[in-house]
Amino acid sequence: MRSNVFKVTISLIIVLGIITTLILFFYQFPKKVDLVSPAVSFYENDPSSIKHTSIRISGTLYRPLFQQHIFKGTVTIDSLEFTKENGTLDTYVLDKNNGINSGNLVYHKPSVPGKFVALSMIWFDDTFEHINIVSDWGQKKKLTFFIVSGSSYEEAIDTQKKMREKYGYAFVPRE
Repeated sequence: MRSNVFKVTISLIIVLGIITTLILFFYQFPKKVDLVSPAVSFYENDPSSIKHTSIRISGTLYRPLFQQHIFKGTVTIDSLEFTKENGTLDTYVLDKNNGINSGNLVYHKPSVPGKFVALSMIWFDDTFEHINIVSDWGQKKKLTFFIVSGSSYEEAIDTQKKMREKYGYAFVPRE
């Protein structure tokens, strides 16, 4: 009698373990994101180039436990018209360090398959409170152009410093 109870208990534990593992493996742990964050754009090491703007993020961050995280939605920067006129491809989290995600931010023309308008790197935390976008979208193509969450140049630089401390050396800007 005890042997049968033991076998049933072990079988039940194994089945529950398999079901739990499958759920954890396939469940995406989605997080809805819909926010507008004050931001500034500027060229690297040039506080005189600052322009105030907003970053609008709307979509879902999928965070499966054992797979790559993906943000599916739109990222619109109020001061950049092309971000309003074009679609945003899914942003795959290519690397994650200490709560800071990095990936490619790609805009495309939905009406023309395969037509990419702009590409940049984006770093963001899981709550999208801190955002750092690095590109060559500005008028001075040879200089690095940043769009960073914050209400002033000083706040943006502070955001970059905090994110770099968490993320590590590969964060841009490096110093």
